Amino acid sequence: MNKDHEINRINWNKRTEAHFKHPDYKVKQFLDGTFKLHPLELEEMGDVSGKSLLHLQCHFGMDSLAWSRLGAHVTGIDISDDSIKRANELKDKAELDARFIRTDIFDLPDVLDEQFDIVYTSYGVLWWISDIKRWAEIVARYVKPGGIFYIAETHPFLDMLDQDKKFIEPYFHSGAEHYPNEPDYCDKDLILEDEVGWRWSLGDVVTSLVQAGMTIEYLHEFPFCVYDRWPNFIKDDDGWYFYPDGKKDIPMTFSIRAIKM
Repeated sequence: MNKDHEINRINWNKRTEAHFKHPDYKVKQFLDGTFKLHPLELEEMGDVSGKSLLHLQCHFGMDSLAWSRLGAHVTGIDISDDSIKRANELKDKAELDARFIRTDIFDLPDVLDEQFDIVYTSYGVLWWISDIKRWAEIVARYVKPGGIFYIAETHPFLDMLDQDKKFIEPYFHSGAEHYPNEPDYCDKDLILEDEVGWRWSLGDVVTSLVQAGMTIEYLHEFPFCVYDRWPNFIKDDDGWYFYPDGKKDIPMTFSIRAIKM
């Protein structure tokens, strides 16, 4: 395994238990059947009943299993050993049919040889991708002819701004970024020794998918965030987060749906 990926595997093993117990992850709501996927993905993905679905970077599988509840035949993959262990525990407790595989996404062709009606991934995934071109090739490899790839993700423009909507980062980056001794985004008491990430522009993502043979059906941009990116974010009645000025003037989320012809 790539040494930076190994750093992140250890990182996510440490995060898993903290996330599993944290109220933001809503494990209790999932087990009692009240956990819901975001309206954005539900609307844009449409009916998944009877379809095979590969969930890339699935963490401990709650979204994967939510798609299973909606009738999809789900396979979830993640780099974290502990996440996959918890995903299988959730699957058994919820009595749902799904399959979970522990693997680095770039090693997936070594352990999985099939194709799917839907390849899906969402929110916070691209930061962990070291090679966007290879990522797109793997996405395309696992989509059946006539099938789709769908991603909903935080917009890279949002990474440029601080809590006061002031610019703190450039849009364009290159190479790996190391962050030692950073608190977890969910459990602030959990300090992680190291993590490695990569920033990709919207152009990087779209171009890589097209070059891998996917046809873009749409690229949508939205003026809301799926989580409280900064402590001063406010939540509306639909569950989306905004800057406190309430203005819908910057892109904070994007989605792409691509078809394999």
